[in-house]
Amino acid sequence: MKAPPSLGLERVALLLAEALGEDGVLVGGMAVGAHGYVRATDDVDFVARVPLTQVRQRLHTLGIRATVHRGNVLEGDFDCLKGTLGGVRFEVMPPLVALEWDRAIAVLMTDKRRLRVVDLDGLIRLKLRAHGPRDLMDVAALTIRHPERLASAREVARSYGVLERLDHWLADPRLRAEHREKGKREKARKGRRTSGRKR
Repeated sequence: MKAPPSLGLERVALLLAEALGEDGVLVGGMAVGAHGYVRATDDVDFVARVPLTQVRQRLHTLGIRATVHRGNVLEGDFDCLKGTLGGVRFEVMPPLVALEWDRAIAVLMTDKRRLRVVDLDGLIRLKLRAHGPRDLMDVAALTIRHPERLASAREVARSYGVLERLDHWLADPRLRAEHREKGKREKARKGRRTSGRKR
């Protein structure tokens, strides 16, 4: 299958999901958005529970080229598949933390197809394992929106030695202001829908 010259993130995600089937879940920035914190992202990330060599073969069958990038295990790196499809960068990685595959959520896309997305707890564990600045910001934003996950997220952060850094993001006034503003917009939308039904 040859990809068009230019594709959007959603289309690329669906093509990769077609290759991975039940053996892959969407992670990364798009998954963060699916769980309530929508932010800018320019790539597509998946985790696959089958060997990367098998994933590469599946992609090849669909005409999608990807190369294996070897990570330095001694430095905490990992092997992954990387490629570009329709101008969009993508990455497929192994499960770096324990994931409950049967808890993946199905997100309805604009073309009415469903995309398997990693569950919220698995996403938080992946982000804390990576613990880069954006990853920790994502975890803070997600737990602000899902406060029932805060205690477990802080425990995982403590195990990785990044609790202080996570707490810094949890206290970030911009993230909390964004959440308040989103809440106000959602409340206003619900109010308009309710008033529309009463007419």
